Amino acid sequence: MTEQFAALAALSQNPGQVREDALLDFYNKWQQDYLVVSKWFALQATSDIPGNVVNVQKLLAHPAFDMRNPNKVYSLIGGFCGSPVSFHAKDGSGYKFLGEVVLQLDKINPQVASRMVSAFSRWRRYDETRQALAKAQLEMIISANGLSENVYEIALKSLAA
Repeated sequence: MTEQFAALAALSQNPGQVREDALLDFYNKWQQDYLVVSKWFALQATSDIPGNVVNVQKLLAHPAFDMRNPNKVYSLIGGFCGSPVSFHAKDGSGYKFLGEVVLQLDKINPQVASRMVSAFSRWRRYDETRQALAKAQLEMIISANGLSENVYEIALKSLAA
């Protein structure tokens, strides 16, 4: 499995049908192993291929993904936030995606949602365009109705940082 995963990691950085086929084959072979599937999610989430946010959005609907499972969330959403290319995309799509997911996740598990919103904590380290986009998402999160104290606190601290 380790050698297969290493090969898949190399392929996952190249968009196209070969990538998609390899990811599907790997999943079909290892779908019964919970930890391997979590690694499979993380591998895709951290990919730097153009427009990866769309791939990650599709993975939210994958049968093996469960928003109620913190480890799956950390693998997919947390992995995505760790991608400097995808999460910090100049068009703000990564920030918008995380903002939407945090609000959705907050209703299920506020502690996990607050951990995910902490990805915005270093928003001031980026250029003005990205700062404005990240700040807008933090403000949107803070203004949401019914927001948990956990998420509100982390989002407010991130905004003030």
